[in-house]
Amino acid sequence: MDSTASLRQRIYEMLMESQYWPPEQMLAYQRSQLAQLLHHARATVPFYKTRLDPVFKKNGDIDWNRWQEIPIVTRADLRDKREQMLTTALPPGHGPTKTFHSSGSSGVPVSIEVTSLASSANLAATMRQFAYHGIKANKTRARLVDVNEKGEYFEESFYFRDSPFSKDSSLREARDVAINRGLPDLSKLQVLKQLGVGHLYTNSNAAELLARANLELGEGVRLDTIFCTGQQLTTDQKVLFKQSFGARGNIIYSSKEGGVMGFECGKGPNFHVNSELVLLETVTLDGSDCEIGEVGRVVITPLYGTALPLIRYDQGDTAAFFPLSGCGNNLPILGSIMGRQDQLFKLPDGPRSITGVGINFMIANLNALAFQLAQTAPLEVEVRYVPIGSALETTEPIIAHLRKVIHPEMAVTFKPMARIPLNAGGKLQRYVCEIAR
Repeated sequence: MDSTASLRQRIYEMLMESQYWPPEQMLAYQRSQLAQLLHHARATVPFYKTRLDPVFKKNGDIDWNRWQEIPIVTRADLRDKREQMLTTALPPGHGPTKTFHSSGSSGVPVSIEVTSLASSANLAATMRQFAYHGIKANKTRARLVDVNEKGEYFEESFYFRDSPFSKDSSLREARDVAINRGLPDLSKLQVLKQLGVGHLYTNSNAAELLARANLELGEGVRLDTIFCTGQQLTTDQKVLFKQSFGARGNIIYSSKEGGVMGFECGKGPNFHVNSELVLLETVTLDGSDCEIGEVGRVVITPLYGTALPLIRYDQGDTAAFFPLSGCGNNLPILGSIMGRQDQLFKLPDGPRSITGVGINFMIANLNALAFQLAQTAPLEVEVRYVPIGSALETTEPIIAHLRKVIHPEMAVTFKPMARIPLNAGGKLQRYVCEIAR
Protein backbone atom coordinates (compact mmCIF):
# COMPACT_ATOMS: atom_id res chain seq x y z
CA MET A 1 0.00 0.00 0.00
CA ASP A 2 1.55 3.31 -1.06
CA SER A 3 1.75 6.42 1.12
CA THR A 4 -1.47 7.89 -0.32
CA ALA A 5 -3.43 4.72 0.39
CA SER A 6 -1.91 4.56 3.87
CA LEU A 7 -2.94 8.16 4.57
CA ARG A 8 -6.46 7.49 3.31
CA GLN A 9 -6.67 4.42 5.55
CA ARG A 10 -5.60 6.41 8.62
CA ILE A 11 -8.22 9.08 7.90
CA TYR A 12 -10.83 6.39 7.32
CA GLU A 13 -10.07 4.77 10.66
CA MET A 14 -10.46 8.15 12.37
CA LEU A 15 -13.78 8.78 10.58
CA MET A 16 -15.12 5.42 11.68
CA GLU A 17 -14.52 6.52 15.29
CA SER A 18 -15.38 10.22 15.03
CA GLN A 19 -18.89 9.61 13.69
CA TYR A 20 -19.79 8.56 17.25
CA TRP A 21 -18.16 11.50 19.02
CA PRO A 22 -20.41 13.65 21.21
CA PRO A 23 -21.17 17.12 19.73
CA GLU A 24 -18.76 18.95 22.05
CA GLN A 25 -15.85 16.75 20.94
CA MET A 26 -16.69 17.31 17.27
CA LEU A 27 -16.90 21.09 17.85
CA ALA A 28 -13.47 21.08 19.52
CA TYR A 29 -12.02 19.14 16.58
CA GLN A 30 -13.56 21.48 14.01
CA ARG A 31 -12.27 24.57 15.78
CA SER A 32 -8.79 23.10 15.95
CA GLN A 33 -8.85 22.50 12.18
CA LEU A 34 -10.46 25.86 11.48
CA ALA A 35 -7.86 27.75 13.53
CA GLN A 36 -5.08 26.22 11.42
CA LEU A 37 -6.95 27.04 8.21
CA LEU A 38 -7.61 30.65 9.26
CA HIS A 39 -3.97 31.29 10.19
CA HIS A 40 -2.82 29.68 6.94
CA ALA A 41 -5.26 31.71 4.80
CA ARG A 42 -4.43 35.01 6.50
CA ALA A 43 -0.70 34.46 6.04
CA THR A 44 -0.55 33.02 2.51
CA VAL A 45 -3.73 33.95 0.60
CA PRO A 46 -4.02 37.57 -0.65
CA PHE A 47 -7.83 37.41 -0.73
CA TYR A 48 -7.93 36.78 3.04
CA LYS A 49 -5.21 39.19 4.15
CA THR A 50 -7.70 41.48 5.96
CA ARG A 51 -10.98 39.64 5.36
CA LEU A 52 -10.56 37.52 8.50
CA ASP A 53 -9.65 40.41 10.82
CA PRO A 54 -12.98 40.32 12.72
CA VAL A 55 -12.19 36.96 14.34
CA PHE A 56 -8.52 37.53 15.19
CA LYS A 57 -7.64 38.81 18.64
CA LYS A 58 -4.49 40.89 19.14
CA ASN A 59 -2.63 37.84 20.46
CA GLY A 60 -3.55 35.79 17.38
CA ASP A 61 -6.24 33.68 19.05
CA ILE A 62 -9.63 33.19 17.37
CA ASP A 63 -12.75 34.85 18.75
CA TRP A 64 -15.34 32.24 17.78
CA ASN A 65 -18.19 34.49 18.92
CA ARG A 66 -17.43 36.75 15.94
CA TRP A 67 -17.33 33.95 13.35
CA GLN A 68 -20.40 35.26 11.51
CA GLU A 69 -18.70 38.59 10.95
CA ILE A 70 -16.49 36.97 8.33
CA PRO A 71 -18.01 38.02 4.96
CA ILE A 72 -19.58 35.21 2.95
CA VAL A 73 -17.67 34.24 -0.21
CA THR A 74 -19.76 34.02 -3.40
CA ARG A 75 -19.40 31.91 -6.52
CA ALA A 76 -18.73 35.12 -8.44
CA ASP A 77 -15.80 35.80 -6.07
CA LEU A 78 -14.42 32.38 -6.91
CA ARG A 79 -14.79 33.03 -10.63
CA ASP A 80 -13.44 36.59 -10.69
CA LYS A 81 -10.84 36.53 -7.89
CA ARG A 82 -9.55 33.00 -8.14
CA GLU A 83 -5.89 34.00 -8.49
CA GLN A 84 -6.10 36.06 -5.30
CA MET A 85 -7.70 33.09 -3.51
CA LEU A 86 -4.86 30.67 -4.23
CA THR A 87 -2.31 30.07 -1.51
CA THR A 88 1.30 31.09 -2.08
CA ALA A 89 2.57 28.25 0.13
CA LEU A 90 0.92 24.95 1.06
CA PRO A 91 1.31 23.52 4.56
CA PRO A 92 3.79 20.59 4.72
CA GLY A 93 2.27 17.30 3.58
CA HIS A 94 -0.81 18.78 1.89
CA GLY A 95 0.34 18.68 -1.75
CA PRO A 96 0.51 18.17 -4.61
CA THR A 97 -2.62 19.86 -5.97
CA LYS A 98 -5.04 19.15 -8.79
CA THR A 99 -7.50 21.44 -10.58
CA PHE A 100 -11.16 20.45 -10.91
CA HIS A 101 -13.45 22.31 -13.28
CA SER A 102 -17.14 23.02 -12.86
CA SER A 103 -19.16 23.29 -16.07
CA GLY A 104 -21.28 26.05 -14.57
CA SER A 105 -24.73 24.60 -13.92
CA SER A 106 -25.65 27.89 -12.27
CA GLY A 107 -24.26 29.96 -15.14
CA VAL A 108 -21.03 30.72 -13.27
CA PRO A 109 -18.30 28.15 -14.14
CA VAL A 110 -15.47 27.88 -11.63
CA SER A 111 -12.23 25.97 -11.11
CA ILE A 112 -11.26 24.47 -7.77
CA GLU A 113 -7.75 23.61 -6.56
CA VAL A 114 -7.66 20.49 -4.38
CA THR A 115 -4.73 19.08 -2.42
CA SER A 116 -3.75 15.43 -2.26
CA LEU A 117 -4.64 15.49 1.46
CA ALA A 118 -8.14 16.79 0.71
CA SER A 119 -8.62 14.12 -1.96
CA SER A 120 -7.56 11.42 0.50
CA ALA A 121 -10.03 12.76 3.05
CA ASN A 122 -12.87 12.74 0.50
CA LEU A 123 -12.03 9.18 -0.51
CA ALA A 124 -11.95 8.13 3.13
CA ALA A 125 -15.38 9.69 3.63
CA THR A 126 -16.61 7.75 0.59
CA MET A 127 -15.26 4.54 2.11
CA ARG A 128 -17.13 5.33 5.33
CA GLN A 129 -20.32 5.80 3.32
CA PHE A 130 -19.75 2.41 1.65
CA ALA A 131 -19.24 0.75 5.02
CA TYR A 132 -22.33 2.45 6.47
CA HIS A 133 -24.55 1.17 3.64
CA GLY A 134 -22.81 -2.20 3.18
CA ILE A 135 -21.63 -1.37 -0.36
CA LYS A 136 -18.67 -3.25 -1.85
CA ALA A 137 -15.84 -0.91 -2.84
CA ASN A 138 -13.96 -3.21 -5.24
CA LYS A 139 -16.20 -2.65 -8.25
CA THR A 140 -15.58 -0.57 -11.36
CA ARG A 141 -16.97 2.94 -11.08
CA ALA A 142 -18.30 5.04 -13.95
CA ARG A 143 -19.06 8.75 -14.07
CA LEU A 144 -20.95 10.57 -16.80
CA VAL A 145 -18.91 13.67 -17.59
CA ASP A 146 -18.72 16.50 -20.12
CA VAL A 147 -15.07 17.43 -19.74
CA ASN A 148 -11.86 15.59 -18.88
CA GLU A 149 -9.43 16.36 -16.07
CA LYS A 150 -8.01 19.27 -18.09
CA GLY A 151 -11.42 20.89 -18.40
CA GLU A 152 -11.56 20.01 -22.10
CA TYR A 153 -14.43 18.39 -23.99
CA PHE A 154 -13.38 14.97 -25.26
CA GLU A 155 -14.46 12.98 -28.31
CA GLU A 156 -13.97 9.37 -27.21
CA SER A 157 -16.79 7.31 -25.75
CA PHE A 158 -14.93 6.75 -22.49
CA TYR A 159 -11.53 6.73 -20.89
CA PHE A 160 -10.02 5.32 -17.69
CA ARG A 161 -9.30 7.95 -15.09
CA ASP A 162 -6.14 7.95 -12.99
CA SER A 163 -7.76 6.64 -9.83
CA PRO A 164 -6.13 6.33 -6.41
CA PHE A 165 -7.97 3.03 -6.07
CA SER A 166 -5.87 1.51 -8.85
CA LYS A 167 -2.77 2.00 -6.67
CA ASP A 168 -4.31 0.26 -3.66
CA SER A 169 -3.67 -3.49 -3.84
CA SER A 170 -6.94 -4.25 -2.05
CA LEU A 171 -9.02 -2.21 -4.50
CA ARG A 172 -7.36 -2.76 -7.87
CA GLU A 173 -10.55 -4.11 -9.38
CA ALA A 174 -12.16 -0.71 -8.76
CA ARG A 175 -11.28 0.94 -12.05
CA ASP A 176 -12.57 4.47 -12.53
CA VAL A 177 -14.18 5.24 -15.90
CA ALA A 178 -15.32 8.54 -17.39
CA ILE A 179 -18.14 8.07 -19.91
CA ASN A 180 -18.96 10.82 -22.38
CA ARG A 181 -22.26 12.37 -21.28
CA GLY A 182 -23.02 13.33 -24.87
CA LEU A 183 -23.40 9.70 -26.01
CA PRO A 184 -26.89 8.41 -26.78
CA ASP A 185 -28.34 6.51 -23.83
CA LEU A 186 -28.10 3.15 -25.60
CA SER A 187 -24.38 3.75 -26.23
CA LYS A 188 -23.86 4.61 -22.57
CA LEU A 189 -25.57 1.37 -21.60
CA GLN A 190 -23.33 -0.58 -23.97
CA VAL A 191 -20.22 0.93 -22.34
CA LEU A 192 -21.53 0.11 -18.86
CA LYS A 193 -22.09 -3.51 -19.89
CA GLN A 194 -18.82 -3.81 -21.82
CA LEU A 195 -16.74 -2.63 -18.87
CA GLY A 196 -18.68 -4.50 -16.20
CA VAL A 197 -19.44 -1.34 -14.25
CA GLY A 198 -20.77 -1.88 -10.74
CA HIS A 199 -21.25 1.65 -9.47
CA LEU A 200 -22.58 4.54 -11.56
CA TYR A 201 -22.21 8.18 -10.49
CA THR A 202 -24.50 10.74 -12.09
CA ASN A 203 -27.46 12.97 -11.29
CA SER A 204 -30.80 11.33 -10.54
CA ASN A 205 -32.64 12.54 -13.64
CA ALA A 206 -29.89 11.31 -15.98
CA ALA A 207 -29.94 7.95 -14.18
CA GLU A 208 -33.71 7.81 -14.63
CA LEU A 209 -33.35 8.28 -18.40
CA LEU A 210 -30.80 5.46 -18.54
CA ALA A 211 -33.03 3.23 -16.42
CA ARG A 212 -36.00 3.73 -18.71
CA ALA A 213 -33.87 3.10 -21.80
CA ASN A 214 -32.48 -0.02 -20.12
CA LEU A 215 -35.99 -1.39 -19.62
CA GLU A 216 -36.55 -1.04 -23.35
CA LEU A 217 -33.57 -3.29 -24.10
CA GLY A 218 -34.55 -6.95 -23.40
CA GLU A 219 -31.17 -7.90 -21.97
CA GLY A 220 -30.64 -5.00 -19.66
CA VAL A 221 -27.52 -3.79 -17.90
CA ARG A 222 -27.12 -4.79 -14.24
CA LEU A 223 -25.57 -2.45 -11.69
CA ASP A 224 -24.91 -2.65 -7.98
CA THR A 225 -25.40 0.98 -6.93
CA ILE A 226 -26.34 4.27 -8.56
CA PHE A 227 -24.85 7.18 -6.63
CA CYS A 228 -26.80 10.35 -7.36
CA THR A 229 -25.37 13.82 -6.89
CA GLY A 230 -26.59 17.34 -7.59
CA GLN A 231 -30.34 16.63 -7.53
CA GLN A 232 -32.91 15.06 -5.25
CA LEU A 233 -33.54 11.31 -5.53
CA THR A 234 -37.20 10.34 -5.27
CA THR A 235 -38.72 7.12 -3.96
CA ASP A 236 -40.11 6.45 -7.45
CA GLN A 237 -36.65 6.75 -8.94
CA LYS A 238 -35.23 4.30 -6.38
CA VAL A 239 -37.94 1.80 -7.30
CA LEU A 240 -37.18 2.31 -11.00
CA PHE A 241 -33.42 1.74 -10.49
CA LYS A 242 -34.13 -1.54 -8.69
CA GLN A 243 -36.57 -2.64 -11.39
CA SER A 244 -34.31 -1.69 -14.31
CA PHE A 245 -30.77 -2.33 -13.09
CA GLY A 246 -31.30 -4.36 -9.93
CA ALA A 247 -29.45 -1.45 -8.30
CA ARG A 248 -29.93 0.45 -5.11
CA GLY A 249 -30.15 4.23 -5.41
CA ASN A 250 -27.93 6.16 -3.04
CA ILE A 251 -27.63 9.93 -2.88
CA ILE A 252 -24.49 11.90 -1.98
CA TYR A 253 -24.40 15.53 -0.94
CA SER A 254 -21.32 16.87 -2.69
CA SER A 255 -19.98 19.63 -4.90
CA LYS A 256 -16.76 20.54 -6.65
CA GLU A 257 -16.24 23.30 -4.07
CA GLY A 258 -17.18 21.40 -0.92
CA GLY A 259 -16.12 17.86 -1.77
CA VAL A 260 -18.05 14.99 -0.19
CA MET A 261 -20.17 16.92 2.32
CA GLY A 262 -22.73 14.31 3.34
CA PHE A 263 -24.11 10.81 2.87
CA GLU A 264 -27.60 9.39 3.03
CA CYS A 265 -28.86 8.36 6.47
CA GLY A 266 -30.11 4.81 6.81
CA LYS A 267 -33.30 6.06 8.50
CA GLY A 268 -35.04 8.35 6.07
CA PRO A 269 -34.29 10.70 3.17
CA ASN A 270 -31.87 13.05 4.98
CA PHE A 271 -28.06 13.23 5.16
CA HIS A 272 -25.34 12.88 7.74
CA VAL A 273 -22.89 15.77 7.35
CA ASN A 274 -19.19 14.86 7.09
CA SER A 275 -18.36 17.30 9.89
CA GLU A 276 -14.73 16.16 10.03
CA LEU A 277 -14.26 17.47 6.47
CA VAL A 278 -16.46 20.56 6.31
CA LEU A 279 -18.04 23.12 8.60
CA LEU A 280 -21.56 23.46 7.24
CA GLU A 281 -23.82 26.29 8.39
CA THR A 282 -27.40 27.16 7.54
CA VAL A 283 -28.00 30.90 7.81
CA THR A 284 -30.98 33.24 7.49
CA LEU A 285 -31.18 36.21 5.14
CA ASP A 286 -29.65 38.45 7.83
CA GLY A 287 -26.75 36.00 8.30
CA SER A 288 -27.72 34.55 11.68
CA ASP A 289 -27.83 30.81 12.41
CA CYS A 290 -31.05 29.00 11.55
CA GLU A 291 -32.95 27.11 14.21
CA ILE A 292 -33.38 23.34 13.99
CA GLY A 293 -35.87 22.66 11.20
CA GLU A 294 -35.56 26.18 9.73
CA VAL A 295 -34.50 26.29 6.08
CA GLY A 296 -31.65 28.66 5.27
CA ARG A 297 -28.71 29.24 2.94
CA VAL A 298 -25.96 26.62 3.05
CA VAL A 299 -22.57 28.18 3.86
CA ILE A 300 -19.53 25.88 3.91
CA THR A 301 -15.90 25.94 4.98
CA PRO A 302 -13.96 22.86 3.74
CA LEU A 303 -11.48 22.09 6.53
CA TYR A 304 -8.85 20.63 4.17
CA GLY A 305 -9.17 23.45 1.64
CA THR A 306 -5.66 24.84 1.98
CA ALA A 307 -4.83 25.24 -1.74
CA LEU A 308 -7.79 27.51 -2.40
CA PRO A 309 -9.48 28.22 0.95
CA LEU A 310 -13.24 28.75 0.87
CA ILE A 311 -14.02 30.28 4.25
CA ARG A 312 -17.76 30.76 4.62
CA TYR A 313 -18.61 30.04 0.98
CA ASP A 314 -22.21 30.27 -0.25
CA GLN A 315 -22.81 26.78 -1.63
CA GLY A 316 -25.88 27.96 -3.56
CA ASP A 317 -28.23 25.54 -1.80
CA THR A 318 -30.84 25.88 0.90
CA ALA A 319 -31.32 23.24 3.60
CA ALA A 320 -32.24 22.67 7.25
CA PHE A 321 -30.73 20.78 10.17
CA PHE A 322 -32.93 18.23 11.95
CA PRO A 323 -32.65 16.19 15.17
CA LEU A 324 -30.58 13.00 15.03
CA SER A 325 -32.42 10.11 13.40
CA GLY A 326 -31.70 7.46 16.01
CA CYS A 327 -29.60 5.35 13.64
CA GLY A 328 -26.70 5.44 16.11
CA ASN A 329 -24.54 7.85 14.12
CA ASN A 330 -23.89 11.21 15.85
CA LEU A 331 -23.06 13.22 12.73
CA PRO A 332 -25.54 16.10 12.19
CA ILE A 333 -28.64 15.48 10.08
CA LEU A 334 -29.26 17.78 7.10
CA GLY A 335 -32.38 17.74 4.95
CA SER A 336 -34.85 19.77 2.87
CA ILE A 337 -32.01 20.46 0.44
CA MET A 338 -32.80 22.48 -2.65
CA GLY A 339 -29.97 23.32 -5.00
CA ARG A 340 -29.25 25.49 -7.98
CA GLN A 341 -31.08 23.00 -10.18
CA ASP A 342 -34.40 23.27 -8.35
CA GLN A 343 -36.14 26.18 -10.05
CA LEU A 344 -39.46 27.50 -8.77
CA PHE A 345 -42.37 28.54 -10.97
CA LYS A 346 -43.43 32.19 -10.78
CA LEU A 347 -47.19 32.18 -10.33
CA PRO A 348 -49.48 35.21 -9.91
CA ASP A 349 -49.83 34.40 -6.20
CA GLY A 350 -46.08 33.97 -5.67
CA PRO A 351 -43.24 31.46 -6.32
CA ARG A 352 -44.01 27.77 -5.90
CA SER A 353 -42.12 24.49 -5.95
CA ILE A 354 -43.93 21.99 -8.17
CA THR A 355 -42.41 18.78 -6.86
CA GLY A 356 -45.99 17.49 -6.42
CA VAL A 357 -46.15 16.66 -10.13
CA GLY A 358 -46.44 12.88 -10.50
CA ILE A 359 -43.38 11.76 -12.47
CA ASN A 360 -44.61 8.22 -13.13
CA PHE A 361 -48.05 9.58 -14.02
CA MET A 362 -46.51 11.95 -16.57
CA ILE A 363 -44.25 9.30 -18.09
CA ALA A 364 -47.10 6.80 -18.43
CA ASN A 365 -49.62 9.22 -19.90
CA LEU A 366 -47.12 10.80 -22.26
CA ASN A 367 -45.74 7.36 -23.23
CA ALA A 368 -42.34 9.01 -23.06
CA LEU A 369 -38.78 8.31 -22.07
CA ALA A 370 -38.38 11.77 -20.54
CA PHE A 371 -40.22 15.01 -20.04
CA GLN A 372 -39.65 18.59 -18.93
CA LEU A 373 -42.12 21.23 -17.75
CA ALA A 374 -41.16 24.73 -18.91
CA GLN A 375 -43.01 27.77 -17.61
CA THR A 376 -43.11 30.21 -20.53
CA ALA A 377 -45.55 32.75 -19.04
CA PRO A 378 -47.16 33.27 -15.60
CA LEU A 379 -50.02 30.89 -16.44
CA GLU A 380 -48.54 28.94 -19.35
CA VAL A 381 -46.52 25.74 -19.26
CA GLU A 382 -45.03 23.73 -22.12
CA VAL A 383 -44.72 19.96 -21.72
CA ARG A 384 -41.63 18.85 -23.61
CA TYR A 385 -41.29 15.10 -23.98
CA VAL A 386 -39.44 12.35 -25.83
CA PRO A 387 -42.13 9.98 -27.16
CA ILE A 388 -41.59 6.24 -27.27
CA GLY A 389 -44.14 5.49 -29.95
CA SER A 390 -47.17 7.05 -31.60
CA ALA A 391 -48.69 10.47 -30.98
CA LEU A 392 -50.68 11.16 -27.84
CA GLU A 393 -54.25 9.94 -27.97
CA THR A 394 -55.43 12.34 -25.28
CA THR A 395 -53.90 15.09 -23.20
CA GLU A 396 -56.83 15.72 -20.90
CA PRO A 397 -55.60 13.65 -17.90
CA ILE A 398 -52.23 15.45 -18.00
CA ILE A 399 -53.81 18.90 -18.27
CA ALA A 400 -56.16 18.12 -15.37
CA HIS A 401 -53.25 16.88 -13.24
CA LEU A 402 -51.08 19.94 -13.90
CA ARG A 403 -53.95 22.33 -13.21
CA LYS A 404 -54.59 20.55 -9.91
CA VAL A 405 -50.94 20.57 -8.83
CA ILE A 406 -49.74 23.93 -10.21
CA HIS A 407 -52.66 26.29 -10.89
CA PRO A 408 -56.33 25.79 -11.93
CA GLU A 409 -56.03 28.29 -14.79
CA MET A 410 -52.77 26.98 -16.24
CA ALA A 411 -52.67 26.77 -20.05
CA VAL A 412 -50.81 23.62 -21.16
CA THR A 413 -49.20 22.96 -24.54
CA PHE A 414 -47.29 19.87 -25.68
CA LYS A 415 -44.05 19.63 -27.66
CA PRO A 416 -42.56 16.26 -28.72
CA MET A 417 -38.77 16.32 -29.03
CA ALA A 418 -36.03 13.91 -30.09
CA ARG A 419 -34.03 14.83 -27.00
CA ILE A 420 -34.50 17.22 -24.11
CA PRO A 421 -31.47 19.52 -23.90
CA LEU A 422 -29.34 19.40 -20.78
CA ASN A 423 -28.43 22.52 -18.84
CA ALA A 424 -24.91 23.97 -18.63
CA GLY A 425 -24.03 21.53 -15.86
CA GLY A 426 -25.04 18.50 -17.93
CA LYS A 427 -28.24 17.88 -15.97
CA LEU A 428 -31.78 17.32 -17.13
CA GLN A 429 -33.87 19.83 -15.23
CA ARG A 430 -37.37 18.48 -14.81
CA TYR A 431 -38.82 21.94 -14.23
CA VAL A 432 -37.54 25.17 -15.76
CA CYS A 433 -38.82 28.71 -15.44
CA GLU A 434 -38.21 30.67 -18.63
CA ILE A 435 -39.87 33.89 -17.51
CA ALA A 436 -37.42 36.80 -17.43
CA ARG A 437 -36.18 37.42 -13.91
